[in-house]
Amino acid sequence: MDPNNPDIQDVIKEEKSRGKRRVDTRALRQKEELLKGFREALKLRTEREFVEAIRELGFADDPVKLREALKIWRASSR
Repeated sequence: MDPNNPDIQDVIKEEKSRGKRRVDTRALRQKEELLKGFREALKLRTEREFVEAIRELGFADDPVKLREALKIWRASSR
């Protein structure tokens, strides 16, 4: 058994949360992927490239989220 296997990690998380609120491993995985994409987008050099990457992640659909993402990018690109 490989402890780094994502399926085994999911089972471990669910077992640790026994008696607590259920852990939605699919939602956690989606959130991790979204954060990974956002971190990669923050490394882009131009605002145009950043906005295109953010659109692919679905942030540009909400103007408030896009504005917040641009604030973060501008602060990190200094």
